[in-house]
Amino acid sequence: MTFNEGELSISALAGALGKSRREKLLEGYDLKNFVKVFEDGEMLATLDALFKNDLNVSRTARAMFMHRNTLIYRLNKVRDVTGLDPCSFPDAVKFLIILALYRAK
Repeated sequence: MTFNEGELSISALAGALGKSRREKLLEGYDLKNFVKVFEDGEMLATLDALFKNDLNVSRTARAMFMHRNTLIYRLNKVRDVTGLDPCSFPDAVKFLIILALYRAK
């Protein structure tokens, strides 16, 4: 399998996997909980802003014209629902991979 230049992304890699491989990678996670976040536009927009602002909470709150405590409340809700802390780089990467695998279905 080859990728063209500029094509390398988590979404492209997830899409290149077969369905059985994607399902195998998601086995350890309760997707019902992740779907609650994936299908909530406000939560996804919050996470997208956090990732675009390099996991910086203060910068994300300013970019979203939101009080920092409101943002922290939302991020804690994501952590409580999914078990992943979106402010932690390793967990943020896992979250993005799970989202890409989920969307590749």
